[in-house]
Amino acid sequence: MKSIPKRTLTFIDSWLTLRSRWARWPGFTVAIAKDGEVVFNKAYGLANIEHNETLTTDHLFHVASHSKTFTATAVMQLQERGKLRIDDLVTAHLPWLAQHSDQRWRDVTLRQLLSHSAGVIRDGQASGFWQFQGAFPDENEFKQQIMQSQLVFEPNSEFKYSNFGFGLLGLVIEQASGKSYADVVTENIIMPLDLKQTATEYSPELYMATGYGRFDLRQQRRPFQHITTGVLQPATGFCSTAHDLVKFFAALQVGSGKLLSDASKREIQRPSWQVADDVNAGNYGLGLDVEKAKNGKWLIGHSGGCPGFISNTCLQLDDGITVSVLANAYDTVPGIVTNSILGIIDQFGDASDKNRSKFEARFANDYGVYEVVDTAKGLRGLWSNDWRPFNMAEELEIVDDATLKIAKSSHFSYFGELMKYEFDDKNKPSAMYRSGAKSYVSQDGDVRL
Repeated sequence: MKSIPKRTLTFIDSWLTLRSRWARWPGFTVAIAKDGEVVFNKAYGLANIEHNETLTTDHLFHVASHSKTFTATAVMQLQERGKLRIDDLVTAHLPWLAQHSDQRWRDVTLRQLLSHSAGVIRDGQASGFWQFQGAFPDENEFKQQIMQSQLVFEPNSEFKYSNFGFGLLGLVIEQASGKSYADVVTENIIMPLDLKQTATEYSPELYMATGYGRFDLRQQRRPFQHITTGVLQPATGFCSTAHDLVKFFAALQVGSGKLLSDASKREIQRPSWQVADDVNAGNYGLGLDVEKAKNGKWLIGHSGGCPGFISNTCLQLDDGITVSVLANAYDTVPGIVTNSILGIIDQFGDASDKNRSKFEARFANDYGVYEVVDTAKGLRGLWSNDWRPFNMAEELEIVDDATLKIAKSSHFSYFGELMKYEFDDKNKPSAMYRSGAKSYVSQDGDVRL
């Protein structure tokens, strides 16, 4: 695919607008890039519920574990400059770790920290900071907790996600470079990519969206205060926008000529560990989630979650398409949205047909929102008020100028039956009869009789 057709982006915007009105998320932003060029950047909903503040694409979000990909990139840059090797022992850069009572620490490598296979405790022994039960650890507190913690598993024996492991990598970066972690990332990643809306840590002057908790039993959300992450900045401290994140992850595409050599990019994108028996089954490289999608295309990226914010960014390597979705509430599913957007782009393809496009319309009834769209493989019927709009897509065939046949569908549905259209005086769809039941055209998904 040379470019993403305008009609595809128009549908994505229309679908996201629909979902923003029905999904009960406070707000979310979405950006899409093709071969490094940002082609879509939109915001939906509210940045702050209490003040009815409209969310914009300039609002920053806490993007949490996206920070790990920045950290992994910084480590690989230092390797390319001869400052370290990713197969170095951690104790070669942090000698104080050699005094640990658990002698297995002496065998831990930077690669194992990058791939979450060192067996390091996830969040230390006092992780209440995730629930505002104390501050994130500073360097001294962090070192004390590390020295008091045994490894949970033998190094290089299992995948075990660890924020503390990436906290150690931040200290390694400072030791190897002679600079602060923030300066290293700013000088070598943020500034070269002109990421004007990215910071390694929250500060009050940033133009932030407000983060919210889940709905309580009164159907209300509690606004959360912003966090600062101390020594865990390399694991979870970053604040950014969807626009900046698609630029950053697009730069990790082999052949982009940005940030790292192609050899280093292949190194971090290579699956190091496969997690099969888990709700989050997938692969992990070095600071990157790595996944083979159902259509056979490879994805890299990262997700993020912290009080009030959930985020996800994916780069589809085969087509050079990057998608980022950031939401300002904890009970949201940006990862599903990024995958659905990639699926929509794939389904729509490059083709459209004028004979088919006359049937495109969004209909509403008491059961939901049904939408007919023209895709590369023909007309499809979607239940589009869902984060997975193509999940139960029906194949539709043209019978005549006002009739479609449901050619493929669930055998429990209206498989094989007809859909009859009514058109207005401009020959635009106004209503549709599905097995005799009437649905009306409705852009916002509401029923108007």
